[in-house]
Amino acid sequence: MPIIIICSIGCIAYFLKYKATRQPTEVILKNSKYTVGEITSDDYGDRRYAKGNDYTFRYSGGTIRKGHQNGEFINGRKYLVVYDSTDIRNGYLILDKFDITDSLEKYHVHKNYDYYDVGWSLPNIPFKYDKSDIEYEVKVNLRSE
Repeated sequence: MPIIIICSIGCIAYFLKYKATRQPTEVILKNSKYTVGEITSDDYGDRRYAKGNDYTFRYSGGTIRKGHQNGEFINGRKYLVVYDSTDIRNGYLILDKFDITDSLEKYHVHKNYDYYDVGWSLPNIPFKYDKSDIEYEVKVNLRSE
């Protein structure tokens, strides 16, 4: 019985520390970074709570995250992902208006093993997008507190 309790507490602590992620709010804007997210599934709508596309991205320290989100995504294409660089649990989202697949090659941004290992601040994003458009799109998609 004590072993089950210890294992349960350990699993809960692991989930709270590493897996629990809130819906992104305005908090994400204070320490936002941008990286490359890759769509890994076609759009699906049959699932009760997980409508949209699946995607993966890598952020600081090489940690890989997976998510799903509704939007105008194409399987296999790459899009900008915004995340809180100080605490990933504050949320992240992928921006369907910013398909960067072709820009990656044009601006010589290459994969490090299987994922893109980058984290740009808004002014340092190397692609030719209006930074105010990116910031506006992030704000539109955030959950209000």
